[in-house]
Amino acid sequence: MPKLQLAEIGIYVKDLKAARAFYTRKIGLKVRSSMPKWGYLALGATKGGEDAALDLWAPSPEWGQADYERRLKLIGGVTGIGFLTNDLKRTTEALKKKGVKAELDNDSATFGRFTDPDGNVLFVAQPAKPKIRRAGLSALTFVTVVSRDATKAGEFFAKALGLRKRRVPGEEGQEDMSVYQHSPKGTGVMPFTPTKEMYTNPADYDADMTHIGEDTSIYFATKDIYKVQDQLMAKGVRFEKKAEKQPWGGITATFLDPDDNKYTLMEYDED
Repeated sequence: MPKLQLAEIGIYVKDLKAARAFYTRKIGLKVRSSMPKWGYLALGATKGGEDAALDLWAPSPEWGQADYERRLKLIGGVTGIGFLTNDLKRTTEALKKKGVKAELDNDSATFGRFTDPDGNVLFVAQPAKPKIRRAGLSALTFVTVVSRDATKAGEFFAKALGLRKRRVPGEEGQEDMSVYQHSPKGTGVMPFTPTKEMYTNPADYDADMTHIGEDTSIYFATKDIYKVQDQLMAKGVRFEKKAEKQPWGGITATFLDPDDNKYTLMEYDED
């Protein structure tokens, strides 16, 4: 099967110009591509790289009233998107000095989060034993996907999509996680199954469970979308929408995982 790359992960914002200023000036992300006409901006920890871009989308009534209202409801909340840093404490301190709401999750100082002006929460993770200590974000490293059965979801990513499994040691008292990625430097998909024991607030458990069957805003890129679509269908992968040319020039299709979570398969316009 032609190579698949987890190329982009989207979040929704109210004002694209204001969000661009926040993520570039305060978070330090770089612009990778943009289509202002379509309310789209792609950012990365670096100008280029094998990791996915963070897409900012500003919903517009031009998308159709139903789609517009649905996307507006996705603004704010925990995104499940995580960036990598080699010095979490210094990175968190630097973000706070710029007025960003940022915090460490616990005393281990390997996991934290920050919140953008629209209420979107993104994570920042540090290796347990970083080879170097340097503040700032270096890559978009993972995105979580809620599943009723994380093992079954992982088998889907590995067998159907051809992603490679990598074990990520959990923090003290927590189970190890599995990440599925196309290359060692690529962004990984991390399926997880919520349990009530994970949460101090029962409402947080309920909120995470509602994400099952959602549009993940995860985009996989390929150079031969029609061939990949046929090969995935031959493996039993279900498609909600078959490959179709888009007004912006590319070709997209929508497929489902075993939990009916939605993903976009995409072929960029050569131009």
